[in-house]
Amino acid sequence: MTIGKMTPDNLIAGSFPLVAVPVTVLGTEAVELKRGDVVALVDGMAVLVDSQSASNGGQLACGIMSEDVTTEAGQQKTAAMYVKGEFNIRAMRFGGNDTIETHCRRMTEIGLIPRETRI
Repeated sequence: MTIGKMTPDNLIAGSFPLVAVPVTVLGTEAVELKRGDVVALVDGMAVLVDSQSASNGGQLACGIMSEDVTTEAGQQKTAAMYVKGEFNIRAMRFGGNDTIETHCRRMTEIGLIPRETRI
């Protein structure tokens, strides 16, 4: 019997304690968030962070998805996001043209510590 399967993806980059919390994902259209996506909260819902096209909170990083989640239009799902820990910048994804440099300061301030690893 298989209970789960773990495939290393190098998202975790250190021994700083990880903290994950539940987050709701809902879209007016289909939404696909992947493990390692840096997300913001808009009206309490996780969205891919994008500093250039968002002004409703979607420009402020607040977590990193710890699992993949896909919703259909209007469908709501609960997933987990990390709010504390050390993370490999090579395994992160941002919205728009954002990069780690766009969000590094805020992420560090809230306990999402970016690290460059080659693993």
